[in-house]
Amino acid sequence: MKNIAVIFGGKSVEHDISIITALQTLSKVPHSYNVLPVYITHENKWICADNINKAETFLNFDKNVKNPKNIVIDFQSQSFLILNRNKVKQKIKIDCALLCNHGRFGEDGAIQGLLEFAQIPYTSSNISSSVLTMDKTLTKLMLKAENINCLPYVQFDKCSYNLNKSKLLEQVKTKLKFPCIIKPANLGSSVGIDICECEAQLDEKICSAFEFDENVLIEKFLTNAREFSCAVIKINNVPIASNVNEAKKGKFFSFEEKYIKKQSQDKSVIDKNLEQKIKKLAIKSYLALRCDGVVRVDFLYDSKSNKLFVNELNSIPGSLSFNMFDGSFEDLINVLIEEAIQKQNKKKQIIYQFNSKAIESFIKMNKSYKNLKRK
Repeated sequence: MKNIAVIFGGKSVEHDISIITALQTLSKVPHSYNVLPVYITHENKWICADNINKAETFLNFDKNVKNPKNIVIDFQSQSFLILNRNKVKQKIKIDCALLCNHGRFGEDGAIQGLLEFAQIPYTSSNISSSVLTMDKTLTKLMLKAENINCLPYVQFDKCSYNLNKSKLLEQVKTKLKFPCIIKPANLGSSVGIDICECEAQLDEKICSAFEFDENVLIEKFLTNAREFSCAVIKINNVPIASNVNEAKKGKFFSFEEKYIKKQSQDKSVIDKNLEQKIKKLAIKSYLALRCDGVVRVDFLYDSKSNKLFVNELNSIPGSLSFNMFDGSFEDLINVLIEEAIQKQNKKKQIIYQFNSKAIESFIKMNKSYKNLKRK
């Protein structure tokens, strides 16, 4: 049986949502796998425990957790080492890491980099693709290069804003006008997002966004726009689009509407032509950013102009977007694991070593330095 590490949590404002995704996933991992749940605390400690798969554990983790043990990666053997009082108690070779992390230090390429070093297959996009999809500005640059519609925007970092505030505020006013929507560039789940209705609010709302990120993205706000989502997954290297869902929302699809309020079960009527356009554009966006695993692509549709815009890509979507596909969650997990293992096997065919005479040449060219003594 393959050993699967389900990794979740992490140092992110989306920590709690990651826990929910992991709990849903853990309940549906097929019994043909051995499962090791791995929780990453806010302090970046990797932990396993007896009751790590219970939601109640996380209401007060330090108090409720039973028999916690630290985990470290053994980069030489593709294994996780389970420690008890700093002594190795168990070594588990990991056949695949099933990633349920959202946001920074999980969805942004950080964990992917660790797993790349350890040569452990993982169920998400690679490092570069994760970086591109996490940073909303970089996402737009890549999409625009492929002639995929995005909303007009202005972006800047905190240092630039402090140095050129008046110039950048003027750029927002002239290019975007009001209302506009202000976003931390590297966050998800609508955390830190706010609508700016007028010039008097602009500086205050930008400063609020900077509390969550060093980079801010400001977009033209489409009043009464419809919001759609379509997930894409790769099966045998062929991208497949899910069903298209429409968000029930207020002015924009907020954190509370996504995760706190009970959503209406009524399905929206979507024009068939629009639905097909969304699916095709979701696949095109997935390929443009060289994604892997399951990725949710979010859209804005302006009914007045009949224009469709790609809003963002989520490389590890909430609940792994299992509810957007016709198949079962178990089938989705199977596909993610097998695709990740196939991807890792292909990497083994790549040449990573090049034998050259560079060092010998360096020694010969620098022969005169050999007998030099430090003064």
